[in-house]
Amino acid sequence: MARTQLWIVAYDSPSDQRRRKLAQLLQGYGQRLQWSVFECRLRGDQFRALRWQLERRIDAGQDRVCLWPVAGQQVVSIVTLGLPPPEAEPIDYIL
Repeated sequence: MARTQLWIVAYDSPSDQRRRKLAQLLQGYGQRLQWSVFECRLRGDQFRALRWQLERRIDAGQDRVCLWPVAGQQVVSIVTLGLPPPEAEPIDYIL
């Protein structure tokens, strides 16, 4: 199995239509944390596909999408208050 990387993806757009399209796209890749913030566990090919699709949906002169990788050491030190974090997919598989 391929390894996954945790990504935090946030977006902003003045267009309601583009915001809806971005949210719909990201819901297919991860869990919504806030209205415009998603947590996505992606393999390399999934990240490339998501980035390509995001680039096609935004207006580069008006919209902003930020994608932050979260390193393995940082993932285990994430502090969540309130609702529990979404279930994490296993990173390594043992057969």
